[in-house]
Amino acid sequence: MYIVRFLIVIMLAASALVASAQTSDMGDVRRQKTEKQEQIKRTSSQIDSNKKKINSQLNTLRSIEADIKAQERLISSLNAQLDSINRQVNVVNDSINSINERLAKLRNSYANAVRSMHSHSSSFDRLMFVFSASSFHEGYRRMRYLKQFKKWRERNAAEISDQVKLLEAEKAHLENLKKQKSNNLTAQQRAKLELETQRGQQNDMLAQLRRQEKQLRATLAEQQRQADALDRELDRLIAEEQRRAAEEERRRAAEEERRRREAEQRAAAEARQQQPVAQDEGEVVPPKKEPKEEPQPPRQEETRPVVPTLPPAERTFKGSFASNKGRLLFPVTGDYKVVGTFGQHRHPSLKYVKVNNNGIDIEAQPGAIARAIFDGKVSAVFPQDGYHTVVILRHGEYLSIYVNLSEIYVSTGDTLKAGEAIGKVFSDSDDGGRTILHFEVRKERDKLDPLQWVK
Repeated sequence: MYIVRFLIVIMLAASALVASAQTSDMGDVRRQKTEKQEQIKRTSSQIDSNKKKINSQLNTLRSIEADIKAQERLISSLNAQLDSINRQVNVVNDSINSINERLAKLRNSYANAVRSMHSHSSSFDRLMFVFSASSFHEGYRRMRYLKQFKKWRERNAAEISDQVKLLEAEKAHLENLKKQKSNNLTAQQRAKLELETQRGQQNDMLAQLRRQEKQLRATLAEQQRQADALDRELDRLIAEEQRRAAEEERRRAAEEERRRREAEQRAAAEARQQQPVAQDEGEVVPPKKEPKEEPQPPRQEETRPVVPTLPPAERTFKGSFASNKGRLLFPVTGDYKVVGTFGQHRHPSLKYVKVNNNGIDIEAQPGAIARAIFDGKVSAVFPQDGYHTVVILRHGEYLSIYVNLSEIYVSTGDTLKAGEAIGKVFSDSDDGGRTILHFEVRKERDKLDPLQWVK
């Protein structure tokens, strides 16, 4: 009996130990699971942070590259102006030399003539010169000579005065050109120093990106995936709109045909009614019942953000969208710079990266408003992954597309005038408030270079 009790006690103790061990194992599993979830969360957060950082660095690089291009254009323009000024300086110097030569000849001629007539300088001498002639005819000729000489001297003096004035004007022009040249040289030097600084910033940014090449390639691939998805969605919407337009045209043609046939049938019926027809006695023709109009439910007013008041468009348009090519409004308000150009090309800094841009990318100021580049009708408003909200504006067979908007002031079907507000461009708080609008121009599904259309 004692042994049995002992065995029971041992079994109970063993069971307690097993239960305790199982409880301990379950606690370890839960703790490991929690630690794993925390680790996954930290890794995901780190990846997201790295992605945002690389996006910001890429945008900064694009901005620096746009500044470099602008600085290079400025230097090129200054060089052209300096060449023009140098040519003008040479022309003015030649003109001054020519005027000096002409002036010297006039002055020498005038001095010689005055010396030759020095003996007839007084009125008495001139009279004696005339009356000392051997004949009346010779005296008359001497008198005419004196008059002609006087006129010549006056003309010569006037021409000398004019040449002196012209010389002074050319010298003043030369001084002005020299000042312009000096200012341009100073501006050119500043531009070159600024360009050197920007290229240094570019090299620093490239060095940072190269240290994260794996993540950089992944980010660029993600950006291209989003761009391709946007392109497919735009193609789909445009194709759907074309299909609806074609269907509407078929319905319109069918409706016109139906109305034509009904008109023919009514005309035939009216012709038959004009003929005498025997009517049966007691026949009652029931009156036609007019169809009742079903009451329409009241329309609910759509709530929209308050549309900002934009200044009047700086130019007016006549004719069609196509006839104003190169004059259309720029799609954003305020200061801007183009940081992404149209078409397929190698990245200006990352040579192993091939860029395929269906439009242009415009870096604007925070708070910038996207505006209609020409009169048109809103054909679509939709959200898109990586681009916030997209608005398509139709101008006949052409379309303008505004991508990356955070606030929308229009709805599908709205008719807009050139310069009217479409929406607020998204400002990225994770990228220092950087504000970038992606903008496209298409002729139906054919992609066009927007910089050839807007100004």
